Amino acid sequence: MLTLYQAEWCPYSSAVREVLTELGVDFVVRQVEPEPEDRETLRALSGGDSIPVLETEDGEIIRGTRAIFRYLESLEPWRYAGAHRRKFEEHVHVRRSDGVGKLVARFGHDRPGELVPDGPDAAVVVDVPDESRYEIRLGDRRIGYAAYHRSEGTIAFTHTEVDSACEGRGFGTRLVTEALDDAHRHGLEVLPLCSFVAAVAKRRSA
Repeated sequence: MLTLYQAEWCPYSSAVREVLTELGVDFVVRQVEPEPEDRETLRALSGGDSIPVLETEDGEIIRGTRAIFRYLESLEPWRYAGAHRRKFEEHVHVRRSDGVGKLVARFGHDRPGELVPDGPDAAVVVDVPDESRYEIRLGDRRIGYAAYHRSEGTIAFTHTEVDSACEGRGFGTRLVTEALDDAHRHGLEVLPLCSFVAAVAKRRSA
């Protein structure tokens, strides 16, 4: 199995992972230290401290994105390669809105708020264009939001969150349902890049 030495924040590493996904190649990920001067293990292996580095099954060391791409071009892609590339292109709005960054920021800080006795019918859903999201609120408390990226004639829903104190009680469905209704009222084509939005939209169209 291939081994990729990388860091998640590195765009070159990310590009290599995307191509490996498109090819349908399973691989092992080895994390490296954030600062190049600390990467003694990587230097011993590859002779340098730059990432990404790919180690092939027979122990060949390939350094740098261009060289790794040349190697990967010699591999036979699986039948889902084209579909994965289309998904990658569709999710450009998520990358532009830094959806990954927002999710990472939750790590270590995502804690439930106070218990909410009311149900979703008591909540209000509002569009907040300055923040590029629809929010669901109970009084002054925001208990969830559906982030979007809007362009001419299109709205791409990129990420949905609901306070964990309210999960599983219908607040998320209420939020997304009203957001979809509002998008349709404005004649927008909906791109449900968020899996939860996609699931609600599918149920509504069934």
